[in-house]
Amino acid sequence: MADIREKLSEDISVAVANLWGENIVPEIGIPDDFEHGDLTTNLPFKLAGVLRKPPKAIASEIASVVVLPLGIASAEPAGAGYINFKYDNNYLYDMLAEIITHPERFGKGEKSHDCKVQIEFVSANPTGPLNVVSARAAAVGSSLIKIMRHAGIDVAGEYYINDTGGQIRNLEASFIARIRQGAGLEWEIPPRDGYHGEYLADLAAIYADRFPKEHERLVETWNNGREADIAHAANWIVEELKRLIKADLEEFNTHIDTYFSEREFRATGKVEETIERLRTQGDLLDEDGAVWFDATKYDPDEKPFVLIKSDGEYAYAAVDIAYHHKKFERGFDFCYDIWGPDHHGHVGRMKAAMRALGHDSKFDVLILQQVNLLEEGEKVRMSKRAGNLITLRELIEDVGVDVARYFFLARRMEAHLDFDLDLARKESDENPVFYIQYAHARINSILKFAENQGIDPESTGRHELAELTEPEALLLARKLAVWPSVVQKAAAEKSPHEVCFYLLELAQMFHPFYNKHRVVGPDEKKTLARVALCRALKEAIALGLSLLGINAPENM
Repeated sequence: MADIREKLSEDISVAVANLWGENIVPEIGIPDDFEHGDLTTNLPFKLAGVLRKPPKAIASEIASVVVLPLGIASAEPAGAGYINFKYDNNYLYDMLAEIITHPERFGKGEKSHDCKVQIEFVSANPTGPLNVVSARAAAVGSSLIKIMRHAGIDVAGEYYINDTGGQIRNLEASFIARIRQGAGLEWEIPPRDGYHGEYLADLAAIYADRFPKEHERLVETWNNGREADIAHAANWIVEELKRLIKADLEEFNTHIDTYFSEREFRATGKVEETIERLRTQGDLLDEDGAVWFDATKYDPDEKPFVLIKSDGEYAYAAVDIAYHHKKFERGFDFCYDIWGPDHHGHVGRMKAAMRALGHDSKFDVLILQQVNLLEEGEKVRMSKRAGNLITLRELIEDVGVDVARYFFLARRMEAHLDFDLDLARKESDENPVFYIQYAHARINSILKFAENQGIDPESTGRHELAELTEPEALLLARKLAVWPSVVQKAAAEKSPHEVCFYLLELAQMFHPFYNKHRVVGPDEKKTLARVALCRALKEAIALGLSLLGINAPENM
């Protein structure tokens, strides 16, 4: 269905032009309370200064003359200067029928082909299992991409793999130390900046079993006091951790369109090319044997920072700047990164560099705040195997994918998240995702019951919906009508939590309807109308959950 808000906005503009000759396009919003109506505008407040009239009087004049589009039943001035609008029931019936007929189109925006967007998320170093902070990024990033695609945005997801450099060398040294320990050789302490989690001991044992010849050769070489060729083991641990990360993400319903390797990128010469461009532009400084980017030229609040260290090695920022510049060369018009709070200080630097390279306002960073796991009100800090934070896999094994994703998504990304493990484990109405899924399962059982009573739910549609007149039923229909606005807002504001709130409210509105009105009852026409409503509700809940990467179970 076409967005009725656009037509309403046009008709209000015509009324304002006819009344006062003003050319203005009003914003049409959703009231906080359905008692006020289905749509609203605050245009009278904006016109008050121009017309030198009270907003309330302006609202009354507009409401009295505006020609309402098909589907809007009334326009009423309200409060100090709002105008509220209510849907015509036939509009709601048409909407419900369309949900039943084409559920995949519900709230779907027209796809734009002239703007490509990229979202980079997770991008954790492949030095160990993903932790809960990365898990939150995975849930937010993957859901945001699904929501934006449903809104009509051409968007792709990317994971940048830091598979070279100092942290990888530390990983390799830590792994070799674990191999030596597993072979009963003298224990070698991993590097001070190495990785001490027991997961490396587990992987060292797997390596010994999977590659007995290579492992035997290593041990024999060490026993003879010679320097071993560790290339095979070092390469395997990096590739194995990358494989495990990808597997964990897939199990967490997180699909990544592109895994972009830093090691491969460095071999292209693009880092040198980008640095040379910055030098040609006069953006580099040579001081203390190092090469610095003069960020102050592009942001007075930023200071110069190192791109090439005094030993000739690239700083992390140098490769990162070149990588982001490459994104735009790859055809993306806008690029968003989801970073943790520990990267907050890097935001201004990166934006200054993107400005220097001609990408001003095309790059932005979404900061995802910290996660605290709580059990019996206390923080859970240690992992059984990782040695630091709880891993994504441990969380999945504890509470499941659906619950974990919902809990990560139901909070604004810029807010700290206290993840209540005790609540997450509950299979009751207290657990919000369980509550939503139970509504979907209950509706499915109603439809199955109707079918067992000789009613074909698939045959119900627009004709039967005309008998839907109960206030609770129409309230559900009016709530469904909000869905397109929820999708657009969540996409535009990068806020998947809006979908979580919406689904919870929809489920909360379904249960009073179900408790008050028997769906399959003695009145055949009412039964068919309510069955049709249930079909639409089931499709809408399933669609919303799918955008969050959460299952919609048929039975619970």
